[in-house]
Amino acid sequence: MSQMEEFLKQVEAVQGKEEKVLIVTGKPGSGKSKLLREAAEAKGWDYVDTRLLITEEFLKLLPSERKAQAPAMLTEELSGHRGEVILLDRVQTLFVPVFHIDPKSVIDALGKAYTVVLAWPGYVNDGLLCYDKFDGTESIRISAADYTVWEVE
Repeated sequence: MSQMEEFLKQVEAVQGKEEKVLIVTGKPGSGKSKLLREAAEAKGWDYVDTRLLITEEFLKLLPSERKAQAPAMLTEELSGHRGEVILLDRVQTLFVPVFHIDPKSVIDALGKAYTVVLAWPGYVNDGLLCYDKFDGTESIRISAADYTVWEVE
């Protein structure tokens, strides 16, 4: 079975779940983004750069309001997408400290509203989704228990 066929099986499997989130992990350069772009083209799904979800409206919020507002605002921002599946790349945008976003709450909200696939720019360790920015300014740890995680080889 090809990598794309395996990926499509994973997407199909999460579509029937309450939390419709597939986290695609893999080392830098493993092809996560390429796989998402190819799937978007082949299936007509929406490929979205997460940076585009950070709108002027969101940035106008006080930093103290952003954590509470982000899940609903980012979910609403995706409401114009009509694809059966939304493929999110560059999710590390959610980790930028100045945005004051709780990534897990955003991922959970998106997974309730849509079938989402995220290209995770980190790794899984001891049941945690991990992301460490090279300069040490960001370190994210989120429980992977609520999500389907699939690793690109």
